[in-house]
Amino acid sequence: IIQNMTDAWGSIPYSQALRPNEFRAPKYDTQSEIYSGIMSELNNALSLINSAEAGPVNDLIYGGDMDLWKKFGNSLKMRLAIRLADVDAATAQSAFEAAATAGGFTSNADNALWPYGTGTDANPIYGNRYIDNRNDYAASNTFLDILVAQNDPRLPALFNQAEATSTYVGEVYGLSEGNAAATPNSQISQRSDLALSAELPGIYMDYAQVEFMLAEAAERGWAVAGTAQSHYDAGVGASIEYWTTLNGTPATPVDITAYLAQPTVDYTNAGSGATYKEKIGKQKWIALFNQGTQGWTEWRRLDFGILQ
Repeated sequence: IIQNMTDAWGSIPYSQALRPNEFRAPKYDTQSEIYSGIMSELNNALSLINSAEAGPVNDLIYGGDMDLWKKFGNSLKMRLAIRLADVDAATAQSAFEAAATAGGFTSNADNALWPYGTGTDANPIYGNRYIDNRNDYAASNTFLDILVAQNDPRLPALFNQAEATSTYVGEVYGLSEGNAAATPNSQISQRSDLALSAELPGIYMDYAQVEFMLAEAAERGWAVAGTAQSHYDAGVGASIEYWTTLNGTPATPVDITAYLAQPTVDYTNAGSGATYKEKIGKQKWIALFNQGTQGWTEWRRLDFGILQ
């Protein structure tokens, strides 16, 4: 939460923020100070984990598996480090390599997910749509057009076809309320049944994100195993596997290979991006569906276009 806050706003209260009895008006810390503090907190938390002891019985994320909490902690360290890469390269590289060596996520089975349920435990997106009766959200053409152009296997998992045409149609992004209302809902692709389901898990961090970070680290020349392309391919594959499996129609290895072979996706093809930041950034942005803060932050950090 603190990282999301500082990524969005920069300087925020941090060091004094959770000490209300001492500081009624906590000072604002710089983003550099906050990142350093979060890294120290993660290192301390990881040092306290004893995998030989049983974890908490009410652990809703990992069921008390402390080895998975270690992987989550190291994955979060990798994310902190990669965000520092263009600001403090030496510190970023050292922290990232240490976290990667210690071991982050290695499959979708490691994903840190919040298990929503039914009733008052339902995913807030479900509540917004079906309890608050809000139907003024739709697929954005900015995102949907890319998925359609690339024959993305995740499409049916994320969006429904427009009822009136049985095709995928995105609403023009940024329209005024009046102009948007002029288009009937039946003419626009709405969010899928999966995306609106009460039990859609909330994502703290997933394996796909880790693989894209490893791809970037390899491009930067950091000491990580594997190549940028191998990690990029694994990140894309992990995202496709996660969403299609959750939707009940798992993509096959052949499906994933075919997607990766397209000129606009193939890591070795210029059509997938002029720089590694564009190649990785675009696919990482797609994989960060339903993780809006992360997608927005990566777009600002990697500057891969698309949203102009």
